[in-house]
Amino acid sequence: MTCPANSHLKLTPQLIAEINRYLLVRTEIRKADLCLLFGSHRSAEARVQVTVRLWRDELVGRVLVTGGEYTASGQLEAHEMCEALVAGGVPRRHIILETCATNTGENVKFSVECLKGLGLYDAIGSVIAVGSASASRRYLMTLERHWPEVIKMIAPANKYPVDVADWPAHPEFAAEVLEEWGKTQPYLKAGYLCELNPETCPLIE
Repeated sequence: MTCPANSHLKLTPQLIAEINRYLLVRTEIRKADLCLLFGSHRSAEARVQVTVRLWRDELVGRVLVTGGEYTASGQLEAHEMCEALVAGGVPRRHIILETCATNTGENVKFSVECLKGLGLYDAIGSVIAVGSASASRRYLMTLERHWPEVIKMIAPANKYPVDVADWPAHPEFAAEVLEEWGKTQPYLKAGYLCELNPETCPLIE
């Protein structure tokens, strides 16, 4: 698999097909013990909407929001997204906050530590991750690296006014996807990620 390092690539049909197959993965969504909501500056609203929908559909019983970066409003990502979740109907008592993580690896590592500290870790056998559609595989691969035994699903959030399948037609979406494409393999080689185990993360082909 080729691994471009920048967003100045020619989007040939072959490259688009390869990106769709490898990067923009899908999983079946079943009821899970936990929703792991990755903090964000750029797509917080879309991520919160996906999480609220999971809650309303009774697919998750707890939401762990992880994010220690400050937003434009001066709040931490986790705090700001928590308030949006509560406004959307998720009871505050069912939300856990992790407010120290500043990257995806820390999101997972610190969330695991948080759950262990609360005595909840052993009760979590399945997780639905919520984050940007373009980074779907990286979220799952980060979970595979730091929480290999848990069953992993992805509920992608898309902030753009086009379907995920139409990402090549939207310049900003395309740039985001190509940025992910360029860093996935270097992150894998550096040990930040692990390839997915089909036993704990079965993909929809």
